[in-house]
Amino acid sequence: MNKILVGLFLAIAIASCTDDYKFGNTFLDKQPGEDITMDTVFSKAEFAQEFLWNSYSTLFYGLNYDWSPRGNAMGMGLPESLTDNFQSYLAWDNVNKIYYTGKYNASAENNSSAYHYTLEGSWIGIRSAYIFLENVDRVPDMDATTKARLKGEAKMIIACHYADMYRHFGGLPLVKKAFTTQDDLKIPRATAKETLKFITDLCDDALAVLPWKLPAADVAKWDGRFSGGAALGLKIRMLLFAASPLLNDDVPYYTEKSYESIDKFHVWFGRKDETMWNDVVTACDLFFQKNIQDPEGGYSLTSGEARSAFRQSYFTRGTSEMLISTRIRYSIPTNYWDANYYCLQSLGSYGAAVPTLNYSNLFPMADGTPFDINVWNDTLAVAKINGPGDTVFLDPFANRDPRLYETCLVNNVDYQGRKSELWMGGRDRGKGFESGSAASGMGVFKFILEKNSATSLGAPAQWPYLRLAEIYLSYAEALNQAGRTEEAFTWIDQVRARVGLKGLKDSYPGRTWTKEVFLNEVLDERSREFGMEGVRLFDMKRWKRADDYRKRLSGVRIYRIVREGTVVPNRYSYHKFTLFKRAWQDGDGGVINFDPKSYMAAFPVAEIYKDYGLTQNPGW
Repeated sequence: MNKILVGLFLAIAIASCTDDYKFGNTFLDKQPGEDITMDTVFSKAEFAQEFLWNSYSTLFYGLNYDWSPRGNAMGMGLPESLTDNFQSYLAWDNVNKIYYTGKYNASAENNSSAYHYTLEGSWIGIRSAYIFLENVDRVPDMDATTKARLKGEAKMIIACHYADMYRHFGGLPLVKKAFTTQDDLKIPRATAKETLKFITDLCDDALAVLPWKLPAADVAKWDGRFSGGAALGLKIRMLLFAASPLLNDDVPYYTEKSYESIDKFHVWFGRKDETMWNDVVTACDLFFQKNIQDPEGGYSLTSGEARSAFRQSYFTRGTSEMLISTRIRYSIPTNYWDANYYCLQSLGSYGAAVPTLNYSNLFPMADGTPFDINVWNDTLAVAKINGPGDTVFLDPFANRDPRLYETCLVNNVDYQGRKSELWMGGRDRGKGFESGSAASGMGVFKFILEKNSATSLGAPAQWPYLRLAEIYLSYAEALNQAGRTEEAFTWIDQVRARVGLKGLKDSYPGRTWTKEVFLNEVLDERSREFGMEGVRLFDMKRWKRADDYRKRLSGVRIYRIVREGTVVPNRYSYHKFTLFKRAWQDGDGGVINFDPKSYMAAFPVAEIYKDYGLTQNPGW
């Protein structure tokens, strides 16, 4: 098969054939020498559906999983380590080699970046979905209702890909058909507002034809298919992103000098419109109205014992909370490297994402009251764990928000049938002063869990692309920004209650809840709830949190107490230290190194030079 390569449209302009698409066993039945043509694919409902299912495989998956351009996007690194919540100690990943060193630029984009503009699979998925939309009506053995539903799913594939790119790049070229090499491929970049409308219109179209939620009887077979709840949920995510100051402000995020992308409103809306928060509230109102009316019972937060309920919310397939989930495979592969080694080793051994002390400090006590970060200044303060005799010594990780233990591996908790050893030289810490998977004094727990067959080993993990909890917290944030803070407490408190925490007002008696105070709390709550789920990075970007980029981050070194040659049980000393510096963090004497151009990614230089209407983002 001949392929015409035309830059960005490498995927979009492939000639109309299906050789590039993988199909299930159905297509193995074709006779030797028989070609799979478009007529073949859309001659039977079964074949057409398999074509669409394959398009699902192009959706974004947030964990690293193999050596392919998508699976190894950052050289075994993860975008989560670009936030203030995690730090990478994987020396050969692109987080360290490209980002932490300040070498990221338009030339590095695509091969070493957090999101590959032309190599991520987005444009292949978009073209595949359009091929389906343009041909499904000719399938002879498929009824109109099924066709309408499948069209809605295809539109959601397009919407998800555009939503992913929008949060990295802003306005985009709007592709509205499956292009061939005979089409004019000069598609100019749309404005940020036009691109937002394009995405939300696709979500509206899908909402109109998709079932609100998969029937319980269908979950085992069809978990992962798009629903009406998924469509409206994605729309809410995008409206929230758009209402935030990155795009919605009186000045562009980059003011160093003028750029075409600024002048043409590709990276901002040109003015601040506070009513955009009302759009988010209205969409959330509709979401919960439809959820109550759903005959299947609607979506709900997972419940039960706190740690179990939280783990189910992101890790377990087919729960009542998951709105959109993606996966690389539906069953455990036979390839040991893919199943057991790649992600588990990058996170659990090499340190691709090591929690910072700053992050662990966000998790309150088990009742919801705030954790006192001043405890790190007194290594012998009184706390929760008994030492020898009647003496009580500090354990700053004891009796905390259950999500801390489900997200981070901390010292002296139940782990692999024993107590975890995050002290210097311990089995889970190692001897390196600042190296390995627990270089900060903590390790990651989320997704890799206890790294055994009982929890995660070999598990075909889903990616929790969008959970119901995000809708709750988006609702709270939008209500607050719309001046309805009192109503916002209900939604954030429900998320906290799932893990046994008191509501905000009870947890912070006497606090004055201004709009800014509440906003900071809901952003912290999003960090606690969605650690390792790709949420924090975009929260930092959309709120232009320069201070969070600039600040230096901390870890803790833990030492066992030894008296007269004997280890004293359950007694440790804790020593806070500063993690190695990233290029954008402040230098000595308060020198500011952060550049706001980083709020948006650069387009690859090669794409700009192809002159089809793409403008470069400011500063790159």
